Amino acid sequence: MKTIIITASLFFGGIFLQAQQHMTLGEAARAARFNKIIDEVNNGPKKLKYADIQGSPYYYANFVPAKVGDTSGIIPIRYSPFLDSVEILDSNSGNVYELPKEEAYPKFTFETTHEKLVLVNTNNEYSGYFFELVGGKNRLLKKISTKFKDEIPAPNSLVSAIPAKFEKQKPIYFIKTEDSVIKLTKKADDLLNVLPADKKDATKDFIKTNKIKLNEELDLIKLVTFLNK
Repeated sequence: MKTIIITASLFFGGIFLQAQQHMTLGEAARAARFNKIIDEVNNGPKKLKYADIQGSPYYYANFVPAKVGDTSGIIPIRYSPFLDSVEILDSNSGNVYELPKEEAYPKFTFETTHEKLVLVNTNNEYSGYFFELVGGKNRLLKKISTKFKDEIPAPNSLVSAIPAKFEKQKPIYFIKTEDSVIKLTKKADDLLNVLPADKKDATKDFIKTNKIKLNEELDLIKLVTFLNK
């Protein structure tokens, strides 16, 4: 993926934090520092346009209105699990820009679905955007990612080539406590071993009594809601 750096004179965060009405891309652009997106994948000597790749690199194909942070400022955004980036569209020029990952705007709430996309620093390779399923002192976070799979040439004339594609990965779930970030697995013991001592027995009983499966999203929502009580 190629980007072109565009720099303006002011800092983007100020507009987001002060917005009290629908925000136009023009207003954002006049006070922003962000990257212009080129919709192609650099695949060695070959460059592939998104349109030539099967599947989609985006969570939603189109731009959707989203509230910025805790303000009432709303802009159309598009999230790319492929690049782990939030994009905005300049309807005048047709250019698409990537917002920088900065604490000034750490949360976007989709107007239609009410999904919350949050920026979280986990101090590892998962740092970036997550969907927040449960808030509070224990937050349930879901990491969505999309991988690019290169074309596999046909080995002979009897077998067809496999085209390049974007492939969605299984979500990875985390619990962010006040002190750490816990990556969840299917095994309850992996979670219980890192919980505070005063939470272990009650959590173990809750998981057993409610037949909680740690690879089921609705069960995880119930579990983390319980942990916040």
